[in-house]
Amino acid sequence: MEEPVEQSKSRGGPLARRSRRGSRVWLKLLALALWATPLSAGQPRRPAVDLQAMKEAMGTPQDEGVYPSAASYAHFLKARLAHHDGSHRAALDELRLALASDDGNPFLMTELAEQYARLSELDRAEAQLKKVVERYPDYAPAQLLMGRVLYEANKTTRARVHLQRAIKLKPTDADAYLVLTQVWLDQGRVDDAIRVVENLGAAVPGEPIGYRRLGLALAERGDLRGEKLLQKAVERDPGDVESWTALSRLYEAAGKVPKALEALERSLEQDPDNQEVLLAAGRLALRLEKPAEARAWFEQLLSLGSDPETAVKVAFSYLSMRQLQAAADVLDKARAQGREPRLHFYAGLVHERRRAFQKALEAFDALPREVGELYFEGRLHRAMCLSSLGQHKAGLDAFRQLAAERPQVNGLTAAWARALERAGQLREAEAMLLKLLGQAPGTEAYEAVTGFFERQGRGAEGVAVLNGEVARRPEDDTARFALAVALERNGDWRRGVEEMRALVQANPHHAAAMNFIAYTLAEHGGDLVEAEGLMKQALVERPDSPAFLDSLGWVLHKKGDTAGALELLERAVGGSPDEPTLLEHLGEVAAKAGRKARAQEVLKRAHELLLENPEQAERPSQRADIERKLKMLTP
Repeated sequence: MEEPVEQSKSRGGPLARRSRRGSRVWLKLLALALWATPLSAGQPRRPAVDLQAMKEAMGTPQDEGVYPSAASYAHFLKARLAHHDGSHRAALDELRLALASDDGNPFLMTELAEQYARLSELDRAEAQLKKVVERYPDYAPAQLLMGRVLYEANKTTRARVHLQRAIKLKPTDADAYLVLTQVWLDQGRVDDAIRVVENLGAAVPGEPIGYRRLGLALAERGDLRGEKLLQKAVERDPGDVESWTALSRLYEAAGKVPKALEALERSLEQDPDNQEVLLAAGRLALRLEKPAEARAWFEQLLSLGSDPETAVKVAFSYLSMRQLQAAADVLDKARAQGREPRLHFYAGLVHERRRAFQKALEAFDALPREVGELYFEGRLHRAMCLSSLGQHKAGLDAFRQLAAERPQVNGLTAAWARALERAGQLREAEAMLLKLLGQAPGTEAYEAVTGFFERQGRGAEGVAVLNGEVARRPEDDTARFALAVALERNGDWRRGVEEMRALVQANPHHAAAMNFIAYTLAEHGGDLVEAEGLMKQALVERPDSPAFLDSLGWVLHKKGDTAGALELLERAVGGSPDEPTLLEHLGEVAAKAGRKARAQEVLKRAHELLLENPEQAERPSQRADIERKLKMLTP
């Protein structure tokens, strides 16, 4: 069965071939002519020719009257050879000679038009086809090709007329249906395109191509209307891997994750070594909280070869679901093969995120200098790991060496100042941060300065520093944002809210500022109606943000809407399962909703995270507060 419209040069590709029925007629005629010619005078007399059998072999209706001459057929053969060599100009010349010997042959005339079309001479192709359809209005191949040529020339209304005639003349030939479907689709009339495909399905029961082609096209656009079409395609052809895969994507987009995984499993039944499908199946299994099934898909994928890129994709799939240990295991196994040095860097980052600093250090140490800038970034993380392990002298020496070799590495100064602070060299750390603030004011510098003064119990001094920055750069939104955060943490939440309101007034789409205002109002007993409105507006800007979902959930909790709050907080934790504050909020609301087991589960997880990394605490008393809440839930 032919594909839908192949594009001419005007639309990215050659015009699609048309029916080969005429070609078969000529080939069979040539075979019969050769068979009928005696090899020598002494051969026995040949049997009588069955004329009816000849007509059937030619596939030509008796009343069509298309009987080519031997001379024209020789030129036709040369034209076909030139055509297959891509010499369409030579093919044109041979077809003209063929027509000189067989003037008025609709097959040859249509072939000539096709060569014009392949040379992007659409006007000449159209003129040639006009002669054919005027003389032979019931010749379906000419009607079909005219539809294609007019479509390529953007004459869509006339194209539809000829395509519909071609369908009427030959209702079981899929070609005209597919071209007409493409015409409607290009015009954005999807319902009309679907109707054409349904007509093809009725005319040729069991034929999947129309449903498949249109379904895949709609799936590529993310149009959920492709789902039903692809379902019909796989009903007719259960071995269609591409349709099963596209159907899975549509199911997933519609939130039907279990059905999406089932579709991928059906695809893998036909093509068990399809790496793209194995990766997608593993990801979906993780989303459905089926770790054993996900591991099986990923292991099958990794067993197909030792491509490091595949290992990275699998590791990132685990990371997307916050399964750090599994990601680290995949990367460690891959880097042990020693084929891709960047794997050491990725493994080091994952171990660092797990706070497994010794393993991270080993990974960063294995990074060769040949990887360029990645090597120096690895040196930065190596120094940070030494500091976190309490190896202060070695860590500071590593920072000094890196500063001497590559001072422009991003984040170097802030990380070095944090290492000085851990080592007890507070004056040096403060001086370094203030210097950074003067030389490179920005989010990194503001957060580093604010964090330093907060940890030292000198929040008011941090506020004063940021006040000065805002005074010097009143148009700097990042400075004003940092000041508002510092004010709230230092107890002056009302002024912090006012600073953020100024940001929202200047930039009505500043979603982070809206989130700050709403969460702060909810925490400190402010206007909850205003807070809810701001959060809904912020979620329009960033609908999948776990932090924003958490803030709106917390606002609803404060308003007494426990059910609404619980739904939002579950979504927030699903998107960011390793954030202690989100887990704490969910635990508190789950307890209020009577879901004691769920509350205990998430609060224990929050407590574990704060034990692993105390710096994740939103407030100094957070870990103690979570311990108290857990005791209240424990008999």
